[in-house]
Amino acid sequence: MRNLLVVTVCCCLPALAQEGLRMNQIQFVGTHNSYHAGLAPGEMAILSKQNPAAAESLAYRHQPIAAQLDAGARQLELDIYGDAQGSLFADPLFLRLAAKEGTATPMTTGWAEAMKKPGLKVLHVSDVDIRSHCWTLVSCLQMVKAWSKAHPGHLPIYIQLENKDGKPRDGFVTPETITKATMDTMDAEIRSVFAPDEVVTPDVVRGKQATLEAAVLQEGWPLLDSARGKVVFVLDQERITPLYTDGHPSLRGRMAFTAGVPGTPDAAFVKKNNPLDKDIEELVRKGYLVRTMTDGGAKAVKAGETTRRDRAIQSGAQILSTDYPYDWKAEGAGYSVAIRGTVRCNPVNGPKSCVVKGPY
Repeated sequence: MRNLLVVTVCCCLPALAQEGLRMNQIQFVGTHNSYHAGLAPGEMAILSKQNPAAAESLAYRHQPIAAQLDAGARQLELDIYGDAQGSLFADPLFLRLAAKEGTATPMTTGWAEAMKKPGLKVLHVSDVDIRSHCWTLVSCLQMVKAWSKAHPGHLPIYIQLENKDGKPRDGFVTPETITKATMDTMDAEIRSVFAPDEVVTPDVVRGKQATLEAAVLQEGWPLLDSARGKVVFVLDQERITPLYTDGHPSLRGRMAFTAGVPGTPDAAFVKKNNPLDKDIEELVRKGYLVRTMTDGGAKAVKAGETTRRDRAIQSGAQILSTDYPYDWKAEGAGYSVAIRGTVRCNPVNGPKSCVVKGPY
């Protein structure tokens, strides 16, 4: 059964003047764990023996970053780990285990050298799920910038950053604890790739308002055309907000938007992973930019369950994040998520007669 849902937009109504459409008045598909290149066969076999449920949930791989953008994804998500000294993730456990079993698949050329250098690394689960289309935050951002330069005037690309740490299983590498210094490094690495006029920052959105939240609720997000050809950075976890806002009230001088809590000075972007949350539509109407997840887990996806996906699209959440974008369907199922034409006017707060003009 084919479960690809393609959302179409009626173009028979007169178009709203393009200069009046704002950044938060559209809806588009993004990818979750966008860097994810999947486990090699030997690594998957080991994980399947140790943790079958985890193996099932990780049985997917994305196309390279440029291919995702070519297909229409306008949001990417990267998991980043601190590695201030370098080499923290240079000897992953599952590579060693696969080598002992004679099932090892070599890492891509350049990986070992990249892992030795200091800087933020991009991977899913240290020691286990370590294969990425780009191994460092800087290299991932360079891929996005190269695509952006080759496609002038494209719709803004949202890059969601999830900072990872935490206590691992015995025998696994212990990630660096996220600190304010980690946040400063993240901003510095973003600035090393993108010029100030290539990023829609909190300072741009806040304008002359006292707080970021006041700006988006009272004046609205910037015009969509003003954000073309640019990127927007958003953070994933509410728990790191105090680290990121320390010394930067309402995100002054910062490069990314926090996962905001409505009612706080930095709230502009809100993460709502569960599309069944009934308050998403209200948040969108008020002026927040919302990201939700369309997928219900590996078992639901394989069963062709589309309730969450369909509700996500109806909710008006601007960013629809999925592991199965466009025609890259879940293995053994017809499930995927797509919007015809890359983007559509937002079903909740978009002007009824609007048409989003290209380039996309």
